[in-house]
This record gives sequence, structure tokens and C-alpha cells, in this order.
Amino acid sequence: MAGLPDLSGLTVLVVDDDPDAIEVLSSFLTGCAARVLFARNASDGLAYVNTEPKLDAVITDLAMPEIDGVQFTRQIRQRRSVPVIALTAFHKTYVSTEDFDAFLEKPVNFDKLSMVIKMVLGRRPL
Repeated sequence: MAGLPDLSGLTVLVVDDDPDAIEVLSSFLTGCAARVLFARNASDGLAYVNTEPKLDAVITDLAMPEIDGVQFTRQIRQRRSVPVIALTAFHKTYVSTEDFDAFLEKPVNFDKLSMVIKMVLGRRPL
């Protein structure tokens, strides 16, 4: 796809209980040449965190059933060091937490998303 940022070589885990959100994010990230893993809940996301050797970033929804994005991120931090980007429609609810490397509000702005991914990974925008 022409005009998309280059995220080649990156593996990004997308965790969201909304299948449409997963589809939109996965399509965008795949179009940017990133390898995309996805999970529909935090438990499945943690399975990737525990077993996937190359994981460059995690994008997670916050308002998920059973384990919310804050608890999910805290569990990630106990296992490994990987940047976590919160993507939520409830940004103001979670704005005080320091568990995340970045926050983005839904609906996602793809220019901001690609800039934030590069920022948290220490890459300069193209």
C-alpha cells in the first residue's frame, strides 16, 4: 500500500475484545508491513507475551471483560519489557495511570498510531 508508514520488521500484538477493532488495526499494521498478532482478551494476549520471542509492542484496549487493560499491562510488566500502548474510548478514566508507554483515543488516528509506535520504540518518524 502506497503512502503508509514503514513498520517492517516489527511484531505488534493487538489485544481488543472488539473483533472490528482488531480487524481495522490488523489491516493497517499489516499494510505498514508489520507482523501482527492478535488476541480477543487479556488471557490470550498473555499467552503471546509468554511464548512469542519477538514482540516489539503491544496495543491494548482498556475496557475488556475479566482482565482490563491496566491489569493486563501490569501482568506484562511482570514477565518482560515491551512497550504498551493503550487504545481506548475511555481515556479520561485511565489518564492517571503510569502503566502505559502511550495513550491513544478511539477511534484510532492512524497517523498518530504509527508515530506513537515509532516513538515508544525509539524510532524517528519517516
